[in-house]
Amino acid sequence: MKAFNKSRYYISHVTSKGQATIPRAVRTLLDLKEGSEIAFKPMRGGFMLVRVTTTIKEADPYTPVEWEKIKRLSAGKGKTFRSAKALLKHLHKA
Repeated sequence: MKAFNKSRYYISHVTSKGQATIPRAVRTLLDLKEGSEIAFKPMRGGFMLVRVTTTIKEADPYTPVEWEKIKRLSAGKGKTFRSAKALLKHLHKA
């Protein structure tokens, strides 16, 4: 493939469904693969195309209040739970 030329326009056509093919040189430069996400940012005179990286943060299963109760309960001895559901049920009673 030829080197990316900054002074060249890379043209694509829009389909009836509003879809356009991103030219190969642009896909290579942005490292876009099937399933990659892109964003269009409004700029003066047009839009800027950027690659988007999404990070999924796993939700904490317990609230801060529940964590405090867990710490208090774990300091004591003898209480065990067979599941997280049983623990949550106990926490909401405490």
